[in-house]
Amino acid sequence: MTEKIPALKKEIEPPKTRRGKKWIRLLIALAVILLVVLFFRSPLSKISEIQIEGNEFVSREDVVQALDVASGDSFFFPGAGKLKRRAEVLQPIESVQIVKNFPGVLRVEVKEYPQVAVRLSSDGGMSAILSNGLALPMPKDKLPDKPILSGWKEDDANLTELCRALSDLPGYLLSDLSEIQPDPSVSYPKRIKLFTRSRFEVTTSIELLKDKIAYLSDIVQNREPGKITMLDVDYYSPYSTEIVAE
Repeated sequence: MTEKIPALKKEIEPPKTRRGKKWIRLLIALAVILLVVLFFRSPLSKISEIQIEGNEFVSREDVVQALDVASGDSFFFPGAGKLKRRAEVLQPIESVQIVKNFPGVLRVEVKEYPQVAVRLSSDGGMSAILSNGLALPMPKDKLPDKPILSGWKEDDANLTELCRALSDLPGYLLSDLSEIQPDPSVSYPKRIKLFTRSRFEVTTSIELLKDKIAYLSDIVQNREPGKITMLDVDYYSPYSTEIVAE
Protein backbone atom coordinates (compact mmCIF):
# COMPACT_ATOMS: atom_id res chain seq x y z
CA MET A 1 0.00 0.00 0.00
CA THR A 2 1.43 3.30 -0.99
CA GLU A 3 1.17 6.45 1.15
CA LYS A 4 1.56 10.04 0.05
CA ILE A 5 4.35 11.94 1.79
CA PRO A 6 3.05 15.31 2.91
CA ALA A 7 4.75 18.27 1.37
CA LEU A 8 7.19 20.25 3.60
CA LYS A 9 5.85 23.54 4.89
CA LYS A 10 7.59 26.53 3.49
CA GLU A 11 9.15 28.81 6.09
CA ILE A 12 7.41 32.11 6.12
CA GLU A 13 9.92 34.88 5.73
CA PRO A 14 9.24 38.05 7.71
CA PRO A 15 8.14 40.87 5.55
CA LYS A 16 10.93 43.05 4.30
CA THR A 17 9.31 46.08 5.90
CA ARG A 18 9.66 44.52 9.39
CA ARG A 19 13.35 43.79 8.87
CA GLY A 20 13.83 47.29 7.64
CA LYS A 21 12.32 48.74 10.81
CA LYS A 22 14.72 46.71 12.96
CA TRP A 23 17.69 48.15 11.09
CA ILE A 24 16.31 51.67 11.43
CA ARG A 25 15.88 51.28 15.19
CA LEU A 26 19.41 49.92 15.49
CA LEU A 27 20.84 52.80 13.51
CA ILE A 28 18.91 55.32 15.61
CA ALA A 29 20.20 53.73 18.85
CA LEU A 30 23.77 53.88 17.58
CA ALA A 31 23.31 57.49 16.54
CA VAL A 32 21.97 58.41 19.98
CA ILE A 33 24.91 56.70 21.70
CA LEU A 34 27.33 58.53 19.41
CA LEU A 35 25.67 61.89 20.13
CA VAL A 36 25.78 61.27 23.89
CA VAL A 37 29.49 60.41 23.71
CA LEU A 38 30.20 63.50 21.62
CA PHE A 39 28.16 65.70 23.98
CA PHE A 40 30.01 64.60 27.10
CA ARG A 41 33.30 65.28 25.31
CA SER A 42 32.19 68.73 24.16
CA PRO A 43 32.58 72.05 26.04
CA LEU A 44 28.80 72.09 26.57
CA SER A 45 29.10 69.41 29.26
CA LYS A 46 31.87 71.23 31.15
CA ILE A 47 31.80 73.93 33.81
CA SER A 48 32.57 77.24 32.16
CA GLU A 49 31.99 79.58 35.10
CA ILE A 50 31.73 79.29 38.90
CA GLN A 51 29.75 82.08 40.60
CA ILE A 52 29.98 82.55 44.40
CA GLU A 53 27.33 84.80 45.98
CA GLY A 54 26.60 85.90 49.54
CA ASN A 55 30.05 85.29 51.01
CA GLU A 56 31.55 87.96 53.25
CA PHE A 57 33.79 86.26 55.79
CA VAL A 58 34.68 83.14 53.82
CA SER A 59 36.73 83.76 50.70
CA ARG A 60 35.81 82.69 47.18
CA GLU A 61 38.99 80.63 47.05
CA ASP A 62 38.02 78.68 50.18
CA VAL A 63 34.55 77.92 48.79
CA VAL A 64 35.92 76.72 45.44
CA GLN A 65 38.52 74.60 47.20
CA ALA A 66 35.83 73.00 49.38
CA LEU A 67 33.70 72.26 46.30
CA ASP A 68 36.72 70.55 44.69
CA VAL A 69 35.65 71.53 41.16
CA ALA A 70 37.12 73.87 38.56
CA SER A 71 36.33 75.25 35.13
CA GLY A 72 36.58 72.43 32.60
CA ASP A 73 35.27 69.78 35.02
CA SER A 74 32.01 67.92 34.38
CA PHE A 75 28.92 70.13 34.67
CA PHE A 76 26.70 67.22 35.72
CA PHE A 77 28.94 65.37 38.19
CA PRO A 78 29.18 65.64 41.14
CA GLY A 79 25.51 66.41 41.72
CA ALA A 80 24.17 69.51 43.49
CA GLY A 81 23.57 67.61 46.76
CA LYS A 82 27.16 66.46 47.02
CA LEU A 83 28.52 69.93 46.22
CA LYS A 84 26.22 71.41 48.89
CA ARG A 85 27.55 69.02 51.55
CA ARG A 86 31.14 69.84 50.61
CA ALA A 87 30.66 73.61 50.95
CA GLU A 88 28.76 73.37 54.25
CA VAL A 89 31.89 71.91 55.89
CA LEU A 90 33.29 75.47 56.03
CA GLN A 91 32.71 76.85 59.55
CA PRO A 92 31.42 80.35 58.62
CA ILE A 93 28.73 78.85 56.36
CA GLU A 94 25.28 78.12 57.76
CA SER A 95 23.71 76.84 54.52
CA VAL A 96 24.35 76.66 50.76
CA GLN A 97 22.21 76.49 47.66
CA ILE A 98 23.71 75.02 44.48
CA VAL A 99 22.17 76.16 41.18
CA LYS A 100 23.30 74.78 37.82
CA ASN A 101 22.42 76.96 34.83
CA PHE A 102 22.98 75.15 31.55
CA PRO A 103 25.24 75.54 29.73
CA GLY A 104 28.18 75.54 32.09
CA VAL A 105 27.33 78.03 34.86
CA LEU A 106 27.63 76.74 38.45
CA ARG A 107 26.17 79.23 40.96
CA VAL A 108 26.84 78.82 44.68
CA GLU A 109 24.56 80.86 46.96
CA VAL A 110 26.19 81.09 50.39
CA LYS A 111 24.43 81.98 53.64
CA GLU A 112 26.91 82.66 56.42
CA TYR A 113 26.26 82.76 60.15
CA PRO A 114 25.40 86.39 60.94
CA GLN A 115 27.91 88.62 62.68
CA VAL A 116 26.78 89.50 66.22
CA ALA A 117 29.81 91.17 67.81
CA VAL A 118 33.33 92.54 67.44
CA ARG A 119 36.39 91.62 69.50
CA LEU A 120 39.48 93.80 69.84
CA SER A 121 42.91 92.18 70.09
CA SER A 122 45.79 93.49 72.17
CA ASP A 123 47.44 94.92 69.04
CA GLY A 124 44.31 96.88 68.08
CA GLY A 125 43.10 94.48 65.42
CA MET A 126 39.42 93.62 65.12
CA SER A 127 37.78 90.23 64.77
CA ALA A 128 34.20 89.61 63.69
CA ILE A 129 32.30 87.22 65.98
CA LEU A 130 29.64 85.15 64.24
CA SER A 131 26.51 83.71 65.85
CA ASN A 132 28.14 80.27 66.09
CA GLY A 133 30.98 81.75 68.17
CA LEU A 134 33.54 81.72 65.36
CA ALA A 135 36.04 84.62 65.37
CA LEU A 136 37.31 85.77 61.97
CA PRO A 137 39.40 88.72 60.76
CA MET A 138 37.20 91.73 60.05
CA PRO A 139 37.06 92.56 56.32
CA LYS A 140 38.94 95.80 55.63
CA ASP A 141 35.94 97.54 54.06
CA LYS A 142 33.47 96.57 56.82
CA LEU A 143 32.51 99.04 59.54
CA PRO A 144 32.31 97.75 63.16
CA ASP A 145 28.55 98.23 63.64
CA LYS A 146 28.13 95.44 66.23
CA PRO A 147 28.79 95.44 69.99
CA ILE A 148 32.38 95.16 71.18
CA LEU A 149 33.18 92.26 73.50
CA SER A 150 35.51 93.57 76.19
CA GLY A 151 36.96 91.69 79.15
CA TRP A 152 36.31 88.26 77.65
CA LYS A 153 38.93 85.51 77.48
CA GLU A 154 39.22 83.77 74.13
CA ASP A 155 38.61 80.36 75.70
CA ASP A 156 35.58 81.50 77.74
CA ALA A 157 33.01 78.70 77.51
CA ASN A 158 30.13 81.19 77.69
CA LEU A 159 31.07 83.04 74.49
CA THR A 160 29.34 80.64 72.11
CA GLU A 161 26.15 80.73 74.18
CA LEU A 162 26.31 84.54 74.25
CA CYS A 163 26.67 84.69 70.47
CA ARG A 164 23.62 82.47 69.99
CA ALA A 165 21.62 84.69 72.35
CA LEU A 166 22.71 87.84 70.49
CA SER A 167 21.55 86.34 67.19
CA ASP A 168 17.99 86.27 68.61
CA LEU A 169 17.98 90.02 69.27
CA PRO A 170 16.06 92.29 66.87
CA GLY A 171 18.38 93.99 64.38
CA TYR A 172 17.80 97.53 65.70
CA LEU A 173 18.53 96.40 69.27
CA LEU A 174 21.70 94.52 68.33
CA SER A 175 23.03 97.53 66.41
CA ASP A 176 22.25 99.75 69.44
CA LEU A 177 24.53 97.69 71.70
CA SER A 178 27.97 99.26 71.97
CA GLU A 179 29.73 96.99 74.47
CA ILE A 180 29.23 93.70 76.34
CA GLN A 181 31.25 92.74 79.41
CA PRO A 182 31.24 89.59 81.56
CA ASP A 183 29.96 90.35 85.05
CA PRO A 184 29.68 86.97 86.84
CA SER A 185 28.50 86.57 90.41
CA VAL A 186 27.96 83.62 92.74
CA SER A 187 24.21 83.61 92.06
CA TYR A 188 24.56 84.36 88.34
CA PRO A 189 27.81 82.91 86.92
CA LYS A 190 26.69 83.89 83.39
CA ARG A 191 25.77 87.46 84.28
CA ILE A 192 26.73 90.12 81.73
CA LYS A 193 26.61 93.88 81.45
CA LEU A 194 25.39 95.55 78.24
CA PHE A 195 25.92 99.18 77.23
CA THR A 196 23.84 100.75 74.47
CA ARG A 197 24.49 103.67 72.16
CA SER A 198 21.19 105.10 73.37
CA ARG A 199 22.80 105.37 76.87
CA PHE A 200 21.23 102.40 78.68
CA GLU A 201 23.18 100.15 81.04
CA VAL A 202 21.70 96.65 81.21
CA THR A 203 22.53 93.90 83.69
CA THR A 204 21.25 90.43 82.80
CA SER A 205 22.50 86.89 82.26
CA ILE A 206 23.16 85.02 79.05
CA GLU A 207 20.56 82.32 79.65
CA LEU A 208 17.84 84.89 80.49
CA LEU A 209 18.50 87.28 77.61
CA LYS A 210 16.28 85.49 75.10
CA ASP A 211 13.27 85.59 77.45
CA LYS A 212 13.90 89.23 78.39
CA ILE A 213 14.15 90.61 74.85
CA ALA A 214 10.58 91.97 74.74
CA TYR A 215 11.03 93.81 78.06
CA LEU A 216 14.37 95.25 76.98
CA SER A 217 12.99 96.36 73.60
CA ASP A 218 10.03 98.14 75.22
CA ILE A 219 12.21 100.14 77.62
CA VAL A 220 14.86 101.10 75.05
CA GLN A 221 12.22 102.30 72.61
CA ASN A 222 9.87 104.07 75.00
CA ARG A 223 11.78 105.20 78.10
CA GLU A 224 14.48 107.73 78.85
CA PRO A 225 18.05 106.42 79.33
CA GLY A 226 18.78 104.64 82.56
CA LYS A 227 19.80 101.37 84.22
CA ILE A 228 17.97 98.12 83.55
CA THR A 229 18.26 94.92 85.56
CA MET A 230 16.84 91.78 83.94
CA LEU A 231 17.42 88.83 86.23
CA ASP A 232 14.84 86.90 88.24
CA VAL A 233 13.27 90.27 89.00
CA ASP A 234 13.31 93.17 86.52
CA TYR A 235 14.11 96.76 87.47
CA TYR A 236 14.38 99.99 85.55
CA SER A 237 15.53 103.34 86.88
CA PRO A 238 16.23 106.40 84.71
CA TYR A 239 19.45 108.32 85.24
CA SER A 240 17.38 111.43 85.97
CA THR A 241 16.21 109.98 89.31
CA GLU A 242 19.83 109.37 90.37
CA ILE A 243 20.69 112.99 89.67
CA VAL A 244 17.73 114.20 91.72
CA ALA A 245 18.70 111.90 94.60
CA GLU A 246 22.17 113.39 94.69
